This record gives sequence, structure tokens and C-alpha cells, in this order.
Amino acid sequence: MLSIRWRTAGWSRNRKGRAAGLLLAVISFTLLAGCSLMPQEEEKESLPQIKVPKISQKPEYPVQRKDLELKATGSGKLLSAQEENLFFETDNRRITSIHVKAGDKVKQGQVLAELDPGDLNSQIRRKEIDIEKTEMDLKEAMRGDDSEASDRVLLRKQQLDYELMKEELAELKEELGSLKLVAPYSGTIVSFTAEKGDLARSYEAIGRIANMGSLVVAVQFSSNDMDSIAPGMEAVVDINASGEYKGKVNRLPVNDGQSGDNGEEESLDAYTLIELSKLPDGLGRGTPLSASVIVQRKKNVLTIPLAALRTQNNRHYVLVAGPDGSKGEVDVEIGIQTSTDVEIIKGLEEGQKVVGK
Repeated sequence: MLSIRWRTAGWSRNRKGRAAGLLLAVISFTLLAGCSLMPQEEEKESLPQIKVPKISQKPEYPVQRKDLELKATGSGKLLSAQEENLFFETDNRRITSIHVKAGDKVKQGQVLAELDPGDLNSQIRRKEIDIEKTEMDLKEAMRGDDSEASDRVLLRKQQLDYELMKEELAELKEELGSLKLVAPYSGTIVSFTAEKGDLARSYEAIGRIANMGSLVVAVQFSSNDMDSIAPGMEAVVDINASGEYKGKVNRLPVNDGQSGDNGEEESLDAYTLIELSKLPDGLGRGTPLSASVIVQRKKNVLTIPLAALRTQNNRHYVLVAGPDGSKGEVDVEIGIQTSTDVEIIKGLEEGQKVVGK
């Protein structure tokens, strides 16, 4: 009996031990599984080192001597020195035929267009017949006896009538001739706007002719620049796709009217004309160009770049850089200014350095 209890107690203790071990294993497994399911702790991001940018160093310029040229600039084109409008002198007649178009080259006297003559040809023919009849009567009268004074008076009247009819015939032929528009000289038809059937108005421009062998440089400047430009001043002309050429101002505008384009009247009177020693070959009327006229030139003057000049109200000053790196304001008196430089009359010396903006 005692031995049975002991075995039972031993088995019971053994079973409890295995159960406890099993429980411990389950708990350990659960803890391990739980750890694997938990989110991993994020690694700290490595931030790049921030570098503080250096403050940009403002440029420094030397005060130096150089030649300065003050220029007036403008734009223009090549135009013909000999060109004029085309028009009829007769009023209220229809245009019956046109023989040219823009771009055509014509000879002097060539017929460009014609007006309706109406009954002018008939009037001329009738007048010619009357003159011929009168001429026959005169010849017959002159063969007769002119001793009587009355006969001499009658003969004189016939002579006067004859002369009058000849003058009338000449006027009719002149009127007929005016119905034909002819080229005043050999050249090129720049524009021709009239069409067949249009009603012509006397002296109303219907086209324009130009002599392409007499091209000139025509430039328009601003009204402010025109106050400084005079004939004889040196100029530089930049012709597109051809290059730069030196010249001189030949003539100022005759009037301040605007030039026309696209067939409208385009007078040289609205332009400043610049004379070149030789015009490049292969250029035509209307070629665009630009030009600059030297209105003032100063040699060996003290200058600084315009970028270093500071202005406040009516005060002009600069920042002068010292040899030790210091900077100080200095008032200056200025002269002429170009697009890049300014003349210093007073306040600075050659060799000093000024600070840009």
C-alpha cells in the first residue's frame, strides 16, 4: 500500500513537471513570435551637413582713362534718291487698261496705263478735216486778185481761223496724250494699286516708280536725338546681312512727317540721309538697316563703368574700395554717359577701385 502511493505520487509529480515545462515552452514561443510581429524600430536618418553659402562678392572696377563716344541710334532702310508717285492729270475717266505691276522694270516713256478716250478721237478727226478744208480755201483765195481791201481782210480772217483750228487740234491731241500714263524715267515700279475700271482722279497717286541705281541710306532718329545731329557728323551704318560701313550725315529731314509703307507714299523728306563712300553690291530698295551717329567724342577722360555709379535724387556717388577692404561713399561729378561707361569730372583719381551694384 505504501509503495503504490509513492508510485502514484511520483507519477503525479512527473506529470506536473512535464505540464509546467510544456507551458513554459508555449509562453517562450509566444513571446518570441510576438517580438517578431512587433514593428522594427526605425533607424535614425543621416541628415547632410548644411553649408552656409558665402555672401557674393560685389565686383570692383578700376577708375581708368579712355575715349568716350556719345551716339544717337536709329533704324531705317535703303531708298531711292530718285523716286516719285505715278498719277493721271485728267479727272473723272475710267481706267481701261493697265500694262504693268509692282516689281516690273520699265523704260522711260513706256505706257503704264490708259484712260477711256471717249469721243476725243472723233473730235480730233473732225478738226483735222476742218483744217484741211480751210487750208484749201486759203490756197484758192491766195491765187485770186487781192487788190481790193475787203478781199485782203477776208483772206486774213481765213488765215486766223486756220491758225485757231490748228491750235484746237493740238489741244485735243495733248488731251488724248494725257490719257496715257507713261514712265517719267527708266526704273522699277515699286507699287501700283490701280485696277482696270477704276475712276481716275487728277493727281491722285496710283503707283510709284524708283530708280534702283541711286539708292541712299535713309534713317529715322528720335526727336530728342535730332536736336544733337548735324550734317557732316560721322556715322556707322549696319546693313543687315552685309556688315558695318562708315559714312557721314548728308541731310536732315525736311519735315517731321511719317513715311509710308506697303505702297503708300514714302518720301525721303521724312528721313535723315547718310552718305556712304561706297554702297555694297547686291542690295535693293527696302533693305533694313540701323545707324549710329557720333554726336560727341571725348578722348582720354576719366571713366568708370555705369554699373558702379549710384544716384539718389540729384546726388551722384560711388563706393570706393580701400586697400584694407574698407568701403566708403564718395560724391562725384559726372559728364557724358554711354551705354556702358560714364565720365568722371571730379571726385575720383585714376587707379582707384569702385564697387559695382
